[in-house]
Amino acid sequence: MMKDIPLARVYQLLEPGPVMLLLTTARKGRANVMTMSWHMMVAFMPPLVACVVSRADYSYAALRVTNECAVSWRKRTKRRADTSRA
Repeated sequence: MMKDIPLARVYQLLEPGPVMLLLTTARKGRANVMTMSWHMMVAFMPPLVACVVSRADYSYAALRVTNECAVSWRKRTKRRADTSRA
């Protein structure tokens, strides 16, 4: 289930840097997803994220065509210690 988060608090989910997904479409709506592990917040109001996309990636071509993308990431959760192997 998706949860709305105030944009001013998004940076708290991005640091210390989870893997993010960059989603693009191009060429007859062909969907594309690229994983990213290098990104950073560059502004908080309005929230602005910087990332690197190589010219060699399909995602780069899609971004150049549409000038649009979406980013997605999973919220970090605390892992429970496995005590069954003690």
